[in-house]
Amino acid sequence: MVDLTIKDAKAAANGGGCGCGNCGCGGGSAAEAAPAASEKTCNCGPDCTCGCQEGKPCTCGGGTTAQYTVSGMTCGHCVSAVTEEVSAIPGVTGVDVDLDSGSLKVTSDAPVDFDRIVEAVAEAGDYTVS
Repeated sequence: MVDLTIKDAKAAANGGGCGCGNCGCGGGSAAEAAPAASEKTCNCGPDCTCGCQEGKPCTCGGGTTAQYTVSGMTCGHCVSAVTEEVSAIPGVTGVDVDLDSGSLKVTSDAPVDFDRIVEAVAEAGDYTVS
């Protein structure tokens, strides 16, 4: 069962969910299939931008976010390489890298082992993570 709080009138009009019919949040028709066990259920409203309306798994809620600092990046190519390698870690759903601050924000279904982050960043180039 999905715990859903109706946030606005649009959500109420859509049966209590975002209305995409793909995420299991309560919107859409009862005949539509429930999401696969690996997909997150959607707790968003009708103005959701996570992609569940296009049939993608909902990425709005749940999961974890971890913040790291990457040293040694000097350009946009560095940012792209780190983003690509960290994104390839199983369970990672989002990566945000900021060149100026060296910030690495990783969003995932479950906590990712720090050593796995270090390995991925090292694969990207001569960078260190803290």
